[in-house]
Amino acid sequence: MDSERRARVREALQRDGYAALICRLPEHVLMLTGYQPVLGNTFCVVTLADDLIDIRLVAPADEADRIPRDCASEVKVFREETLSFISTTLPAVREPLAEVVNSLNLPSGAVIGVEGDPSPVAPAYTQMSFPGGGTLDLVRELLPEARVRVATQTLTTLSAAKTTYELERIRMAEAAAIEGFHAARAAIRPGATEAEVAGAAYSAILQAGYRQAPNGHVLAHLHVMSGPRAAEAYRAFNLTSGAQLAKGATVSVQMAVAIDGYWAELTRAFFAGSVDDTWQRAHAACIRAQDAALARIHDGISGREVDEAARSVMKDAGFGNEFKHGLGHGCGFQAINHAAEPVLHPVSQSILRSGMVHNIEPAVYREGIGGIRLNDNVAIRADGYELLSSGLSRDLDWLVVDW
Repeated sequence: MDSERRARVREALQRDGYAALICRLPEHVLMLTGYQPVLGNTFCVVTLADDLIDIRLVAPADEADRIPRDCASEVKVFREETLSFISTTLPAVREPLAEVVNSLNLPSGAVIGVEGDPSPVAPAYTQMSFPGGGTLDLVRELLPEARVRVATQTLTTLSAAKTTYELERIRMAEAAAIEGFHAARAAIRPGATEAEVAGAAYSAILQAGYRQAPNGHVLAHLHVMSGPRAAEAYRAFNLTSGAQLAKGATVSVQMAVAIDGYWAELTRAFFAGSVDDTWQRAHAACIRAQDAALARIHDGISGREVDEAARSVMKDAGFGNEFKHGLGHGCGFQAINHAAEPVLHPVSQSILRSGMVHNIEPAVYREGIGGIRLNDNVAIRADGYELLSSGLSRDLDWLVVDW
């Protein structure tokens, strides 16, 4: 964990009265320790004693060599499978986790924070574990004299503001995503399918990501939707298909890219060969809406006000009913969680604070015709903002692809 994050964790534990936090969701372990678990069954135990933060990990033996040496004061391992037995996470972790918590010598009545019901979970592998009722039962069994309570608000607040180091990793993810967009653009040609565009972008992202972090962990999730399918990209899910691109169609390319667990989430809509007058007006409106929102962003403004700045532009341009979702949400430790702080939405209660990272995505979805979204990422500063995705063009001339 970098020193800036360590100081914030110490402040949060002191403020909220926790003697310890025990977490196992990958994004929480990453945020609290600086280590991104792969399988989602690593436990981190973060304690506060004499104003000092101590970090201990209980991790699968298969992951032990991935954990940075300066990440924790102690790392214990467990195995869920050998050639002589097969187990699952909770039985396998019980003994080493008990050793860790017993060594803490926590006083009777100490308040221990745990994760509540998970909201969207950032993937780190093809499958992963996450905490359920059994995890909570185990913590209570091992710490019978403690007061265990859900620490969702503490974890949410801690995750919202990024440190200098974390912002730099997000910038790396942005850079890899931008190379993916260039590859997607190059793949848009007569006869190409959505899947081929996605494949080209995916390959470029992996290569770009591993150039920046040769021994890191690069993830990419791509969704390419063209023509009438792009009109459905406002839904909670987006899925690539094998559909062939059509001349004149909108080609919506959405990317969620992570390097070492730090996420960027971006979207551009390309136009296959030509763009009609309505789409030109819609694209221009999205640019004006973004600019109007950016002009309002500063430490202390409400998410509702920023959303309204963009939404009023879309309404005045005649696209209010076709802008079907909030303007943005927090990102960084997750890619797409519409409840992640700060939330930019007509009924948002969020207040934007320096250090927060969020997307900003005005859009137009024309039922049965197509859809476009202009999605960029922003870091809030005390004196304004930084457009993290400034290297990704939003110019119409670049988005219209020769056919």
